[in-house]
Amino acid sequence: MFVLSNVGNFLTETLNTFITTLASFPPENPPLSSIFILIVSFFVSLGSTLVSRYMIDIDRLATLTRETKKHNKMRMEMMKTADTKLKLKYERNADKMKKLQSELTSMRMKPLLITFLPLMLFFVLLSNIYRGEAIPAVIPFELPESILLRIGTYTYVEGWGQVFRPDYVWWYFGGSITFGSIFQKLAGLQPD
Repeated sequence: MFVLSNVGNFLTETLNTFITTLASFPPENPPLSSIFILIVSFFVSLGSTLVSRYMIDIDRLATLTRETKKHNKMRMEMMKTADTKLKLKYERNADKMKKLQSELTSMRMKPLLITFLPLMLFFVLLSNIYRGEAIPAVIPFELPESILLRIGTYTYVEGWGQVFRPDYVWWYFGGSITFGSIFQKLAGLQPD
């Protein structure tokens, strides 16, 4: 019980420190806002990777991934060649592969159950900061209209001129995907 209370106190102190730091560092305009969102995405990705690394059996993950890739390669080969022997072998292993893929999906989803709530907390904090006129980031060059897909707007920013202003959600996800893939590769969560 003593350990749980210490963990609770540590989490409470960490959250209070984060909120205090957030309040003293109002990241409302570029470039501080861009840096702030990237720092948040860095730490959320790092935390998520550490939780995943702790919860996932890396050896089992590698085995399941290897078997799934082998099965998918067999399926592609079967579709290209229309080999009846290969088709029979593929169909014989289909039920086993469904179970392995289900286990792989379950293994990857467990850490998400733990990291989902803190992630939502960050989005609540970020949405309070970046509502209204706050600018999360600027891209000082024009983007083709076809790739914008309502991820931001063109606007005039004092000192920057006419710039593209992506929504904070897209800026966060860009950083999160980048950092997350790096951390997962380093932690062995993306087996080859």
